[in-house]
Amino acid sequence: MSRYNRFLWILVAILGAVMIYQFLMMNRSKPPYKQTYYSSTYVFSNNSSTVTIHTVARFLFSKPEELTKAMNRFKSLNNKEKLKAYNNIFAKLSKSLKRPLKALSYQSTMTAESATKVQIEENGVVSGLINSSGDRVTISMGKAEMKLDENSKVTFILPKGSKLISAFPTPTSVNGNKLIWDGPMKLEFPEVVYKK
Repeated sequence: MSRYNRFLWILVAILGAVMIYQFLMMNRSKPPYKQTYYSSTYVFSNNSSTVTIHTVARFLFSKPEELTKAMNRFKSLNNKEKLKAYNNIFAKLSKSLKRPLKALSYQSTMTAESATKVQIEENGVVSGLINSSGDRVTISMGKAEMKLDENSKVTFILPKGSKLISAFPTPTSVNGNKLIWDGPMKLEFPEVVYKK
């Protein structure tokens, strides 16, 4: 598989499942790009057991031709292929968690901001991250870890009116129903408990 194909599949997998991305990036040797920004927002609702995930990532390539090849490869894949790759990641996580995680929908775009800079934006809807018992809700994904670089953050937006019971690890900041973990840090996927 060429490095551009590897790049594409990393992007497809990471934008909604940040912990997988960080794991793969730590094990890649000198890719032709570096991440300059990452933001992943998880939106929770009392009316649904699914989670909406919106992610934006920016990358800087060492050469314009490398960015062009990556964009061409990205454009060659249809949404069905991207959703399949996205779900493969959740299938692997499901085995280790012993509960089903599934992407119900997935959309992604890749936009060149300059000859060497690109932005990838992703929107997904995932089931299996939430466990409800009465009015108590637990969000977790096991012991999955991610490395948040500088200019990286993970945000949880809890339903309006909910009461936070616990959050581990401790968020960098809490603003009403919004919990934020800012990089740089090594972050275990947060386990959050709240009351509806």
